Order: sequence, then structure tokens, then C-alpha cells
Amino acid sequence: MKRKIIISLSSAALLGAVLTTVVLMRSKTLGNISISVPVGEPKTASSEISFSGNSGSRVRISLSTNVKSGTVNFVLYNSKGGVVENFGAAKAYQGFVNLEVDDTYTLAAEYSDFEGDFRADVSKKLL
Repeated sequence: MKRKIIISLSSAALLGAVLTTVVLMRSKTLGNISISVPVGEPKTASSEISFSGNSGSRVRISLSTNVKSGTVNFVLYNSKGGVVENFGAAKAYQGFVNLEVDDTYTLAAEYSDFEGDFRADVSKKLL
């Protein structure tokens, strides 16, 4: 009987820890871009996600591309047009960027003679 109580309490504690971790690791989507350009119809354009960021916060950037032809480059800008991070022609990227000042930031996908598809997501952890 004592063993069953210990196992039940241990299981409840483990479940509580897992749920707490999941809640703490939740993230809020700040924006995304999803572009698909058919082969034979190349496109040159720029698509953007703008979001407010606070000094000292971290945002997660996720990029994935499937380039059939042409180029696509990803750049994170501050409100003055300064480059915060240049991801270049990242085929796949997932990482964090530390924001140094309170500002409005823009993740731009700049593509030229592009055929294929790409996706960019910006999110931040909710605490």
C-alpha cells in the first residue's frame, strides 16, 4: 500500500513538472511569411514581418526554403533600416536573436527570379 502511494505521488509530481515545463516553453507567434511561386513563373519581390521587440528579449527565427531557381535572402532590420542579423540564403535555420533595444524590427525575405517556396516564422517565449 505504501509503495502504491509513493508511486502515485511520484507520478503526480512528474506530470506536474512536465506540464509546468510545457507552459513555460510556450511561445507566441509574432508573424510569419509563407510564399510559394510555381516553376515557370519566376517572381522578384520582398515580403516582410514587422514586430515590436524589447531590450534584452530573445526572438526565435525559423526559416525553411525550397529553391527551384533564383535566390531568396533573409535579413532582420531595426526601425532605422540597420541590419541586426543577415541570414543570407539560409536553406534551413532555427535559432535565437537577442534584441538590444526597444524597437520595431522587420524580418524581410528578399527574393529575385525566385521559383519554389519558403517559410519564415518569428516567435518569442512566453514566461
